[in-house]
Amino acid sequence: MTFTYSPSATPTDRDKVRYNIGDTESAAAIFTDEEIAMVLAMESSDIGATVISLIKSAMAKLSHEPDMQADWLKIDWRRSADQWKVLLAEKKREFGLGFTFDGGGRHAYRPDSNQHEEPDYDAVATDEE
Repeated sequence: MTFTYSPSATPTDRDKVRYNIGDTESAAAIFTDEEIAMVLAMESSDIGATVISLIKSAMAKLSHEPDMQADWLKIDWRRSADQWKVLLAEKKREFGLGFTFDGGGRHAYRPDSNQHEEPDYDAVATDEE
C-alpha cells in the first residue's frame, strides 16, 4: 500500500489521476498507487475514464458509511457524497464522458387534438418540396 505523488512538468498517469481527484496528500490518501494502477489498466490507460471510475468508487465507499451524532459531534457522510457527485459531474464534462440524452423521442399531443399516432415527418417533408 504505497502513495506517490510527484508533480512535475512531465507527470505520470498516476499523478494526473491523483491531481484530478484531489488525492495529493499522503496523510489523507484516498487511493493507493496499486488501486490507481489497477483502474488505469482496467480503463486502458484512459485518464478521464480512470478518474470517473475512482470517483464512483469513492462514492460507493461513502454509501456504506452511516451518518451519526453523539452529543456535539455530528458526522454527515451525505454532505461528502454530494461533493463527490459535484466533482463527478465536473469531471465528466471536462473529459467529455458520460453525456446521455434521455429524451426518449416520445411525442406529446394535446388531448383535444384527437391525434394519437406519431406524424410521418418524411412524408410531410416530401409533400412540401
